This record gives sequence, structure tokens and C-alpha cells, in this order.
Amino acid sequence: MNNNFEKIAGLPKKRQKDDEFFATRHSIAEYKLDQGIIESDNPEAKPRARDQRFNSDLTPEGIKLAQEKAQEFFSKFNPEKDALFFVSSDLVRAVETARIYLDIARAMGFEIISPKGNKEEKKEDSPKPKNKAEEISAGEIRKVDCLTLDHLENMLLESVYMPQDRLADIKDLNIVSAETREKWAAARKIIEADNKGAWGDNYFAHSEEIKKIFPNVKSASEVYESKFKDMMRLVKFGQEKINEQNPEKNIKVLAFSHENSFIYFLNKNFGESIKNCESIAFKVEDSETAGESKILAAAKGQNKEVKI
Repeated sequence: MNNNFEKIAGLPKKRQKDDEFFATRHSIAEYKLDQGIIESDNPEAKPRARDQRFNSDLTPEGIKLAQEKAQEFFSKFNPEKDALFFVSSDLVRAVETARIYLDIARAMGFEIISPKGNKEEKKEDSPKPKNKAEEISAGEIRKVDCLTLDHLENMLLESVYMPQDRLADIKDLNIVSAETREKWAAARKIIEADNKGAWGDNYFAHSEEIKKIFPNVKSASEVYESKFKDMMRLVKFGQEKINEQNPEKNIKVLAFSHENSFIYFLNKNFGESIKNCESIAFKVEDSETAGESKILAAAKGQNKEVKI
């Protein structure tokens, strides 16, 4: 079918697809929410995004890194051919990183696809933000649940994978549950016997064993089965919607999240975890099987198919 026939028949013009989805880990952060809980009178509380009373969580080094990485990232694209859509976790360290990328992309002349659509709202008529993603980005970044850390239930227990023993930082151990105090030493013994020096590396190496001690703390493989696979299903769904609308420009979806969801996938497939401001690229390609598609992941200089 040639372009002239398409024009005469009123059919949408076909284009060479170059849509992509990128998952980026937030920049270097202070972890104010996590730290605040551990230093509070309830260190075993659930970390909730709504409890973030701040709009910045990146260190000065983290802000600089995000700016540099954003410039490097967008230099690979073309504002005349590529349009961008931003989604994020609602934890400030992720949204703040996303906002830095968004501001730099806009300054470089990229079209930003707003979650609000084409509707223009007067400031006084704008609805109250539903979450930190909307608040920090003035509605230009959409919160997506599979990018969040809403599966965490107990901040102190999540810190068991830290290189240093966080329970030692708590002066009054009476505020820690008796069950946690009783089991903590056994969990830390596992970590100290093979301390990898970073939370993520310890999590990948030891979460299956730690789960036998603390059953409510999800292992790396469990988070992979839920958060990561949900993310991949959303990538496929997003590509289907892009195909339906057949936009003139290539669509680049930029998702900002946390290392937790990627630790198992990356270590199993690429041999290491994700660094601050590192991005993984996902691309949906038609499969040889009719009606099916596959997802290819590009990370660490390698390309591999994602099995879900």
C-alpha cells in the first residue's frame, strides 16, 4: 500500500515505529522518609508517600548527577521526531529526579505529552494534586502504582539489608517489637557473613533467607513477580495505545522508580543492579507468532528478551 493510496482512502499514514519505554532509577538521595521513620518513636512503621512533608530529597550531588544524566540522555533523541511522556513513583526522590529530566527536556525543545491532555486550566480552577508526582510536577508527571514502593510494610525490617546494623542506631530498644528484637540477630548474622556493601546487593543475595526469618518482608523474586512484571504488562498496554493513536512522532515513555523492582531482573539477566540515574530501555516488537509481541530490554550494554 503506497502513501498516495492511503491518502486517497483516508487511512492513517503508517510510520516506522521507534517508540520506547525507559525505566530510570532516581538520583542520589537523602532518603528523608526512610530515615525519619527509623529515627522516630515507631521505627517499624510503614513508609507512606502521603507522610512526605517535603518536596526535595536529592543531595546536591544528586541534583547535579540528574542534570548531567538528563543532558546526556536527551542528546540521543530528536525534538522534531520524538515526544516524551513522564510517569513516576510518588516518592519525592523519584519525582524530583523526573522533574529535573522534564525541565531539561523542555528547555531542549522536546514536546512533553501532558497527562492532562490538551485541556488548559486556569490556576485557580486546577484541582488539588492527588499525590507527590502531581504536586511536584504541576500535573505534568503521572503517578503509576507499579513504580511505587507501596509493598513495603515495615521500614526497620527493610533496613536489615543495609551494610551497617540500623538497630544499633536506636537508643531505646523498647520501641521495637519483641519479635523483631528476637529475630534481628539471626537476620544480621546472614548479612554480616556475606556483606556485599550495599542495600541492593545484600537484598538480591540474601532476601530469600531473610524471608524465612521475617516472612512479611518481600524477597527480590517476589517483587520481581509483582512490581516488575506489572511494569512489563503496562509497557505492552502502553504500546497498544500508542499504536491505536498512531501519532506523528515517536513516543518515549520515561518512568522514574527505585532499584527494588529491578534488582532481581537485572542481576539474573545482566549480572548487576541499577545505579542512580541509570536507565533500562524496553521496546515492544511484533513476534513471529500472529497477534503476539515481545519485549526487548537494553541494559548494561546488552540486549535481551524479557520473559513474563
